[in-house]
Amino acid sequence: MLTRPKPGWSHTSAWYVFFFLFAGAHLPFWPLWLKEWGLSEAEVGTYSAAAIATRVLLGVALPWIADRLSAQRRMLAVLAIMMCILYAAHFWIDTRPFLFAATLATAAVAAGMLPMADALSLRAASQNGFAYATARSVGSAAFLVANIICGLAVARWGVDAALWWIILSFPPLVWLGLRHPGGAGTSVARPKLAEAWRLLKSPVFLAAMIAGAATQGSHAVLYAYGSIHWASQGIDDARIGALWALGVAVEVALMAIWGKAVIDKLGAAGAILLAAAVGGFRWIIMTFDPALSWLWPLQALHGLTFTAAHLGVMAFVQAAAPPQLAATAQGLTGALAGGVVMAGASFAAAWAYPAFGPGAYWIGVVLAVVGLIAAETMRRLWRGGQLSVST
Repeated sequence: MLTRPKPGWSHTSAWYVFFFLFAGAHLPFWPLWLKEWGLSEAEVGTYSAAAIATRVLLGVALPWIADRLSAQRRMLAVLAIMMCILYAAHFWIDTRPFLFAATLATAAVAAGMLPMADALSLRAASQNGFAYATARSVGSAAFLVANIICGLAVARWGVDAALWWIILSFPPLVWLGLRHPGGAGTSVARPKLAEAWRLLKSPVFLAAMIAGAATQGSHAVLYAYGSIHWASQGIDDARIGALWALGVAVEVALMAIWGKAVIDKLGAAGAILLAAAVGGFRWIIMTFDPALSWLWPLQALHGLTFTAAHLGVMAFVQAAAPPQLAATAQGLTGALAGGVVMAGASFAAAWAYPAFGPGAYWIGVVLAVVGLIAAETMRRLWRGGQLSVST
């Protein structure tokens, strides 16, 4: 017999659904849209890396402002409106300077959305007694749906179908952001800049930032050039979408069914260690330019290389960050650390892929090793409690 969802779960899940309908079209098909627009492979990598770099500062600044003003929900709604307008403007862009400006603008506006939503979702889960991983898994399922259906739409009508998909994903996020259940209930103290600085300087927090950022950043070559390289191998758009969807299907299963158990068994640091170890193996195999038959199991490993690391970082932030710095901590671990590493790896990929093809995946191998070292350092330093930011 089905049990009734706990309060706040459905709304929290719905926000993730529409956000990841956007992401599920953007990640695999936006590089193809840029390439069809007229950019070279090197330019696609450069634009992608510049977008990630733009997220770094604003990915911290916007959550900090939202924490400071206690306005996370209003900020989410405003950013969703701006994203809809900015992507619609792409239909009229016909020069590289305008396309580059639009790339930076969408990255800047998007920078704060997920950190703020994650902070609100963790709070809603804590207040209402549901597991964050189950709500987040619904978003991953939406990502999978977008991979498959948008892939079919792109195969049928061309890459502009992906742009339409992206635009239509944002209007529901306006209402869902304004009414997010994580913004209701007991208010928390407004954070001070000195508190954020002390959190950032904590050796445990620094180790966690590096561990999560390096492990997630190891995916940069795949994100920037996976679809392009597979297309050059003769793999059609529908199969490309299915490859992305397979990884997300395993991700959904891990989050929805085993997510809580993974954290309970391994702890935050152990989950990141697992992700980094599996990632190192995955990227080594990818350097050999495997055939389609090998790509299916390698993509299935995304359920560990991404998901275990994500759940580990979320568990760490929920346990270690002071309540008044919840969104700020999300921004620091995601947008700052993740943005810096992902941008650097993407710039490196923009140079390495045109020169070495699949040999560029050695970038991922190196970052996975860095993630292993940092996660082990985090495991040794942290005892599981909240970090102090008081003087």
